[in-house]
Amino acid sequence: MAKASGFAVLLPKDRITTFLECVAEERAFAEPVADFQHSRTAPLVCFVVSAGKLTHIGLGRRGARAGTGLSRLNIDQAEELSEPVSIRRILNRLPKRNAASVRKRFESGGLLTEKGFSAVVESIRQLAPQASTLLERFSQARERRIQRLSVKARDNLAQQKEALLTALSIAGLSRDPVQEWTPSDGTPVSFLDGLPSVRLREDPMVVNDLQNLPGFEVIKTYPYGAAVFESEETSERLTVILANRLPLEEQTGTDLIYFNETYQSFVMVQYKAMERADRKSGIPLYLYRLPDTQLKEEIDRMDAALGTLKACAPNTDIGGFRLTENPFFLKLCPRLVFNPDDVGLVPGMYLPLDYWKLLENDPGIKGPKGGLRITYENAKRHFDNTSFTTVVSKAWVGTTPSQSQVLQDVIRATLETGKAVAIAIKPKKSIELRDDDQEIEEEALNE
Repeated sequence: MAKASGFAVLLPKDRITTFLECVAEERAFAEPVADFQHSRTAPLVCFVVSAGKLTHIGLGRRGARAGTGLSRLNIDQAEELSEPVSIRRILNRLPKRNAASVRKRFESGGLLTEKGFSAVVESIRQLAPQASTLLERFSQARERRIQRLSVKARDNLAQQKEALLTALSIAGLSRDPVQEWTPSDGTPVSFLDGLPSVRLREDPMVVNDLQNLPGFEVIKTYPYGAAVFESEETSERLTVILANRLPLEEQTGTDLIYFNETYQSFVMVQYKAMERADRKSGIPLYLYRLPDTQLKEEIDRMDAALGTLKACAPNTDIGGFRLTENPFFLKLCPRLVFNPDDVGLVPGMYLPLDYWKLLENDPGIKGPKGGLRITYENAKRHFDNTSFTTVVSKAWVGTTPSQSQVLQDVIRATLETGKAVAIAIKPKKSIELRDDDQEIEEEALNE
């Protein structure tokens, strides 16, 4: 599981000017550094040091190789401290067990250890309160608030976060904003509560997107939260609703419904946790045991919805063409662990419902002792995160426009089971005239 960490950046004099120019212009800055390993899906806090003092704090990401033994470190969103902080003062406040390794990093640059990073964050927050806003999300106080949540609450938050990350990936939007999640003092209603992108139910953008969603009449009768994610570069937008009937600690999981307004199509994903078994080879085996009474009941509900879908008028439009019109998928994956800092999607198997029905009756899923189990090996094939997001993003799979009106029944049935529903709405992109188009139109009007 990827975790946040820190990197001490020592800039030579000839690079300071370039760095400051990038900060002033709010541009990313790249610096070749000694090779290091850090997941691109977890935050990397960069502590920029000049003349023995900490002057800036920013977010970094490991880039491509920059030569033999070198990696490119990309630094973005760098903020200047109102008063530089002496590295000596930071080191003096560290616990003795962390001081040696941290001192070495601040003398030569490089990646801090997990415990060293945590200690540095606490030291800087005490010495430079103005940096607390940026560093709060990496503080020990934040970690304690997370750990105070019950195991059930953390499990449900993990599922809601995974559903949100999947929706953002399908929509082609950055998952980085999810790293800004901050826990409240009490138990949150949903994962969306801790995000800065959360919106009021009355927000005009939320209301507009919901009005275009089949099933809105059902959603508004339940408690729900909303968040809007936008890309400044592409003007793409995704509105995410988390609806629930029960408090977080009583929910029985989360299902994802992704609605593509352009193609009037929805896809639904149910998450199922696989168990880990150790093999003699040392390579872990992940498996999902059958029979599962709860899953059978859920599939019965899916079949009932499919009966309604098949009764809809057949599609006659190219925008409604689908490789499969069955919108239901299962994702089998290792048990989710709640880590708000990691925005990577959990590896797993996306299996279409039709394929699942064949698989659960296949003789190849029988284990050595006669039990039934689904594994990566006997499933033979599946969609991974990349291939699944590809086929869903352009609505190659899912319901047709006429079938999408049945969405309200699916939402209602899911909520009644005690699950939360993450409903992601990808609205139609507004088409704006390009400058050259506008000139042509103006010329036509003047003729």
